[in-house]
Amino acid sequence: MRDSAYTIRPFPGDLHRKAKATAALEGITLRELILKSLAEYVDRQQKHLTGDKPTLEELLYKCEEDTERIIGSVEAKRIAKWREFEGNYLRVIPFVQWRLRVGNEEIATKLDREGGLSLERIALDYYPEFFNASDIQQARKNLRIEE
Repeated sequence: MRDSAYTIRPFPGDLHRKAKATAALEGITLRELILKSLAEYVDRQQKHLTGDKPTLEELLYKCEEDTERIIGSVEAKRIAKWREFEGNYLRVIPFVQWRLRVGNEEIATKLDREGGLSLERIALDYYPEFFNASDIQQARKNLRIEE
């Protein structure tokens, strides 16, 4: 994902002075302090919102790695297309839904059998709340799970 630039206006003067002094005491720039603080905040919020579950992005990276290792690079590249939508759940989730619908039972069951993480397992075990009943049914079908 490429870097983005943001301008904060108005930046309250008192906060700016305190932040700049804190950064100087830590031996870092104000930019580094802001990025560090934002990263810590995002991590805390994700833990609060997801509990101890990994984020959807973390799971998709793992699914990609496992697919590469167990199935091969061609299928891993198909999964990796999710990265085009990284950071935008409104686009990532429909991508996963689409991949579930065009899913290959042999691939899903081989990943499952060999301890790899599949999109189906993400939908069933980690984030079923992101998917509708049809998606869950398709994930079960791809994994050959009887209802």
